[in-house]
Amino acid sequence: MILFLFGVWHLATYQIGRILAAFTVLFLWAVLHMAIHEIGHILAAWMVGSQIKQVSINILGPFVRRSSAKTPGRNAFVALAGPGINILTWLVFAIFRLPHAWIALYIGVLNLLPLPQSDFMKSVEYLRSEQRAK
Repeated sequence: MILFLFGVWHLATYQIGRILAAFTVLFLWAVLHMAIHEIGHILAAWMVGSQIKQVSINILGPFVRRSSAKTPGRNAFVALAGPGINILTWLVFAIFRLPHAWIALYIGVLNLLPLPQSDFMKSVEYLRSEQRAK
């Protein structure tokens, strides 16, 4: 009986260790792709002449605070650059058969959903403000 219980305990701890290792690997890949996402916003902001004020992280994830670009279209470009670079990263990872490419696609598509504070909704708000100004 004691050997049986020891075997069950050993198997359970082995499985928990494997699950924790897999979770850690996925978490690290997700952090990499979130960083790439924010780098996309930063590069686009520099391209349109915005100043980067802050790069930080909160409960919702990483974010970039920046000065506004000169036009709503440029602001929308900056908002969509994060998901765009994620989709581009997914494509490169898929072509070269690198692991966990789906995480980049997931982050990119998630930010293109019409959810509050998503990059898609921010770009829509920028473009609507441009339409109202006309």
